[in-house]
Amino acid sequence: MLKLFNSFSSSKQDFVPFNENLVKIFICGPTVYDYTHLGHARIFLTYDLLSRYLNDKGLQTDVLVNLTDINQNVFNKAKENLTTYKDVAKFYTSAFVVDLQSLGIESITRLAYVSDYVSSIEKQVQKLIEKKVAYTAHGNVYLDVSRVHNYGQISKQTRAQLNMHRLDIGPGKKNQEDVMLWNCTDDFDFSWESDLGKGIPWWHMQDTAVAVENFGKNYDIHGGARELLYPHHEAHLAQYELLTGSEEPVRAWVHVGLVFSDGEKMSKSLGNVVWVKDLIKKYSSDLIRLYIFSKHYRDDMNFSEKDLLSQKPLLDLIRLTASRVSDTTHEDISILAHSFMESLDDDLDSPSALAKIEKICTEVKNGKSLSKIDFNRICKILGIHT
Repeated sequence: MLKLFNSFSSSKQDFVPFNENLVKIFICGPTVYDYTHLGHARIFLTYDLLSRYLNDKGLQTDVLVNLTDINQNVFNKAKENLTTYKDVAKFYTSAFVVDLQSLGIESITRLAYVSDYVSSIEKQVQKLIEKKVAYTAHGNVYLDVSRVHNYGQISKQTRAQLNMHRLDIGPGKKNQEDVMLWNCTDDFDFSWESDLGKGIPWWHMQDTAVAVENFGKNYDIHGGARELLYPHHEAHLAQYELLTGSEEPVRAWVHVGLVFSDGEKMSKSLGNVVWVKDLIKKYSSDLIRLYIFSKHYRDDMNFSEKDLLSQKPLLDLIRLTASRVSDTTHEDISILAHSFMESLDDDLDSPSALAKIEKICTEVKNGKSLSKIDFNRICKILGIHT
């Protein structure tokens, strides 16, 4: 049985979806004002591997990715280019889709612009106010996190630790850690007219609205980078519980480690990014996938072309194996293939799975048989071309 590390419990748990035939996955998507870098790509490659493995186990997957187009960076890009935020979002979303396709990521079933959910956000914020778990202060609306019994559970912080964070600074806040839901005070040269006040629906509430409207009371996996644990995912969980009344709106919180470049987190603001569109011109998607999967998804990784190229012998071995498949699989290789599956069952342990593939391919090179069906099955899970 598949075990996944759940950030909420800080432990590996048997993964049992709410619906035995369908796995609903929400992935925090990009802010669509620039191209996709390898740090982003690692996230989507991880969940593509997970989705492919779930599909192989006979489960359907419904993967929803939100696209953040209500954001200061998007607005700034629109002003620089003398265009609209919608046009900026549309351009970079198209580039994002091209990058996903170039990497062989086929698992995403739905993309959702958060700007299409503003009316839903308004209704949900109003509902939180009516439930007296949100309040207005100098025009802004905040979530009163003191009303959330398990707030801090995902990021493993005590109330005292949470109180040390200065979030969404503004006059009239009840608690330092209260999360903004609707911003009426900052000037973005762009806003929505609303009964809540002329303003901007805030980041955390955007994702919640998309998930609630698409998935309803609960869904199975919430994914994203580890850096989103706090405050983003803490706020999302709190809002979801309060809006739906569900004690377990998300079955598993699965977070991916960061990608570093020259020892610092890969970031557009730092200018140390490796763009997917540039990387794919130099290297095949197969090689990039093997490189990403050579590290466990929960571990941080430092980008290195040397490390990327170190996966080429394995790729060459896989391609050699493709030319030597037959109609049957030797018993020894069947055992290794089963072990490959067991590695992925263990919290998607892709480095261990790749080690099993290397052994399988070596055995084939040395003369043992591997059926085309079994070989293609393994490659399909990894997204490797055969």
